[in-house]
Order: sequence, then C-alpha cells, then structure tokens
Amino acid sequence: MSNWIYDEYKHCGVDYSSEEHAKKYDTEHQTFRDYEKEFNSMIEFLSLKNTHELEVIDLGCGTGATSVYATKQFKKVYGVDISDVMISQAKKKLSDMDISNIEFINAGFLSYEHKNEPVDLLITKAAFHHLPDFWKQIALLKMNNMIRTGGILYIHDVVFHFDAADYKEKIDNWISIFEKNAGAKFKEEVETHIRDEYSTFKWILDGMIERAGFRIENCRSNDEFITEYHCVKVKNIKI
Repeated sequence: MSNWIYDEYKHCGVDYSSEEHAKKYDTEHQTFRDYEKEFNSMIEFLSLKNTHELEVIDLGCGTGATSVYATKQFKKVYGVDISDVMISQAKKKLSDMDISNIEFINAGFLSYEHKNEPVDLLITKAAFHHLPDFWKQIALLKMNNMIRTGGILYIHDVVFHFDAADYKEKIDNWISIFEKNAGAKFKEEVETHIRDEYSTFKWILDGMIERAGFRIENCRSNDEFITEYHCVKVKNIKI
C-alpha cells in the first residue's frame, strides 16, 4: 500500500481500540439509543421487502449493534470493522446463538476488499465520520463497487444541516442535550467528536454521494445532526 494512503488504524477522536472502551461502548450508547428500534426503523425507512433473500455489508459494524439484528432477517451479513476488539465484542453477542450467516472481517472503509458478488445493501452507521472528506469520497467509490446496480447504500451518521454561521449555538445546544440524556462523561465524548473527528455538512456529503454513482432517494434528520440517507446505486464506477 502506498505511503500516502490514509491510515485508518490511526486513533481519531474517541478511542475504541482498547478492550475496556469497547466493553463500555454499548453501555454508554444504550443510555440514549435503542438498537432494536433503530434497526426496525431503518428497515421501514428503506422500504425493504423479502430481506431473507438479501445480502448486506455492515461497514464499520463496531460491537454489532446492527449486525446482530441483521442476522435474524438477512440471508448473509458481512460485519466489517477496523477495530479487532470491537469485532470481538460483536462475536460475544452471538456466542450463545445458533447463527451461521455472518462473517466478520477486520478491515476499514479504505482497506476492505469485498471478494464475493456485490451485495444488495451496504450499511454504515456512526462510523463514516472517522474519515476526512477526501477519503470519504474514495470510500464511497469503493462502496459503489461492493453494491449491485440498483442496490441500496444506507448512511446513518452525524451530518451538519445548519448554516455554518450558526455553528456555535447549534453545537452548544446539541451537546447540552447529550449531557442531559447521557451525563457529563458522554458530553465529553460528543465534544471530542466535534473537535477531533470529521463530520461534514450535508451539502458536501450530498455531492460526494452523487459523484460516487448513487441517487439520494430520501434523507431525514430530527435534530440537524443525526442523519439517515437512503441511496440507490445508479451507476457503476470502477476504481
């Protein structure tokens, strides 16, 4: 690999590379998230039918918050994450279940090479912000190659909808909501996200998605931050 390729293994923002932090991830996030409700909401948002016939890549699967539920509905699941300790946590969730339709791969947005046929759906939740914008575009092009034409790309992440001139008020208000719901410790993690990670503006991400051969079918956000994208691959772009 060329020396100028972005190092996905490099620490960015909140550090979930240690086993201790990986174990705490679900405990902290479940103070303000319902994983099963999120999964069912995603299925509805994407208007997915006959999911038992579909194959899915969960890119940036983390501790398996989505992958675990996907195994119950989809034909095949590929859980991909750059952190081996996060994957270990995901595997522990499945250890007492009789599940054989998931494969975990230790890789990232830029390093993962999908060896099988293009999938019907690619999901990335709360992970895409770890890449700077240039590398987000490259990652989207790589995702294009992983999805069949007509297949779906689902992005769930922090994306800024507000006018840049309003950034101080908008961000302060958003962080205060997390402090109220999840406590002072998680407030610090949200502050770290804003300061050290790479969430971007909606108008920028929209352009990247379209340039990577996708059509944005739907986009929704209740707070101008947490955003869901339903995109369809309309053009095959080889890289």
